[in-house]
Amino acid sequence: MKNKNCYFLIALLLCTSGLYAQLGIKAGVNLANEIKSFSQAYIAAGFSSKNLTGYQIGLIYQAMPKKSGLGCEIGALLSQKGSTFSDSTNIANVIKQGYKELNYVEVPFNIRYRILLGFIGVYGIAGVYGAYALSGQTVDEKTNSIQKENYQSFMDHVDYGYNLGGGLELFKKIQFGFNWSQGLKNTSNSTTGMPTPTNSTNRVYNINLVYLF
Repeated sequence: MKNKNCYFLIALLLCTSGLYAQLGIKAGVNLANEIKSFSQAYIAAGFSSKNLTGYQIGLIYQAMPKKSGLGCEIGALLSQKGSTFSDSTNIANVIKQGYKELNYVEVPFNIRYRILLGFIGVYGIAGVYGAYALSGQTVDEKTNSIQKENYQSFMDHVDYGYNLGGGLELFKKIQFGFNWSQGLKNTSNSTTGMPTPTNSTNRVYNINLVYLF
C-alpha cells in the first residue's frame, strides 16, 4: 500500500511540474439584460428591456502548461444580473418603469489560449458557467416601491450558459478583459412585478480587470 501511495505522489508531481498555475482577483462591470419572449403580441409591444449596470468580483484560478499557450481557468464570482424595464401593459395609460437586480454566485470554466509578444500577451477564452441566485429586488421607479426577492422566494435559483471573451495581459500578472455570457436556462420563474414571459434568459457583457499573484 505504501508503494502505491508513493507511485501516486510521484505521478502527481510529474504532471504538475510542467504546469504554470496562478490564483488571482477578478473585478469588473456587468452590462446585464434579460432576453425575453412573450406568448401574446400586445404584451411584447408594451414591454421593453435595457441593460442594467452591475458588478462582478471574486477569485480566478488559471492553469497553463509552461510550453504551451493553451490552458484553462475556473472562478468563484459574485455577479449581479438583471435589467431595466418599461411596461405599459398592466393598466391602460399607466407605465411601469424600473429595474431588477439579481445577485448570483457564479462558477465559470473556460478554455483559454494565450500568445506572448514579449511582456505583452493576447488571450481568448471560451467555456461555460453555472450560477446560483442568492437574492434580488425589483424597483418600480414610478411608485418608488421595492419588491424584495430573498433566498426563499426564488422558484428556481439555477442559471447556466456559455462564455466568450478575450483581452490583453501584461507581465503575466495583469489582465484587461472583455467577456460575453449568454444564459441557456429559462429564468422566467424568478420574474416578479412584470408580465410573466414565455421565456427569459440572462445576457451579460462584462469588462474586467484581473490581478494574478
